[in-house]
Amino acid sequence: MTAREHRRKSKRYAVRWKAAVVFDKMYGKPILHTQTQDLSVDGTAMVTDYEDLTGNMVTLLLAQPGPQEGNAPKMLKIRARVVSTSQSQAHKGYRHGLSFVRAPGDGLDILGDLLAAAEAARAEAAQSAAAPAVQSAPAAAPTPAEPATSATPAAGLSRLAQLKQMALAKQTEEKKPDPQEEINTRVSKAIEKAYWFLKEFNEQLNVVEPPYPKEYALVGAPGFSGLVWKGGHADMRTRELNPTTKAWEMASLYFKLDAGKELRVVRETPLHEKFNQTLVEYKIEFTTKEERNDRGALARTTFIIPCKIEARLQLLGNFETGKLLLKTQNIERFGTMTYELSTEAITDEALDELTGFILGETSRLGPLLLKGV
Repeated sequence: MTAREHRRKSKRYAVRWKAAVVFDKMYGKPILHTQTQDLSVDGTAMVTDYEDLTGNMVTLLLAQPGPQEGNAPKMLKIRARVVSTSQSQAHKGYRHGLSFVRAPGDGLDILGDLLAAAEAARAEAAQSAAAPAVQSAPAAAPTPAEPATSATPAAGLSRLAQLKQMALAKQTEEKKPDPQEEINTRVSKAIEKAYWFLKEFNEQLNVVEPPYPKEYALVGAPGFSGLVWKGGHADMRTRELNPTTKAWEMASLYFKLDAGKELRVVRETPLHEKFNQTLVEYKIEFTTKEERNDRGALARTTFIIPCKIEARLQLLGNFETGKLLLKTQNIERFGTMTYELSTEAITDEALDELTGFILGETSRLGPLLLKGV
């Protein structure tokens, strides 16, 4: 069934009901105050200055006609889609055909009752008007009466009624999402997902204590080999966005690798200073044994280094940019690295790839990585 056939399956009435058209927020159009050109339980038509609205989804607020208590007309709230647009021949502007869309709590059932009552009143009025005319002038054709609903639309709305209509229209508008709230939600959910994954991952590793396949290389010195996982823990941190809302801000993993042996590295003076600085920078534990010459000056230093590594991974949320920062220290190699990630990158596949990176099975972050910072 075409849209045109659907719109015509129910009888339309040439009634003029005041209406407010509330466009869905995505269309960026203000509330439109107009009136119906015709009306049925399936749709309506109205004239506006907009040239083409075909496809737009709207919420239609119809003011029920006739006298009502307090002079404040009741409103029917109906969802509709604009299905046609054409140049109006009778009015300045464009005529738009609207097809009603069923929605919970809409006013379509009430509309059907109102139109049926209006049709019954119109038929009764037509019979009453035609009877005298037939008695006094039987040869003359009766003059058709105007539909009762067309002759008795809601009179000019009172100020209070107009305000009520405008208030209802404003309340009906889709609430525009707060961009910052969206960022907060995306960042928080990504951090939370990563934390629970890392926590479970760490708990299993603490039981299995698998060997680490790669060697950690030290420039000018033997590498750390034969390493085994020797315990770790996951941690998290939240931040208070407002008195009632908290967001996940950080997920981290700390762990140790241990080969159960020591390295001894000798450095002549003054080369020992640079090597000492490297060990401190990488947070490698060590002790030293100094040797002095006959004059008492430092000649060389022996560095005694347990083959132990302390590593750290932190995933931090940036609530200003909506991005994530991944910071690593002594993971897969000595040193620190920082990467910028998208919240959308925190997927099961990407986190699985991250575990391979942590365990030294791969040197790439795969789908997790957008770019290095």
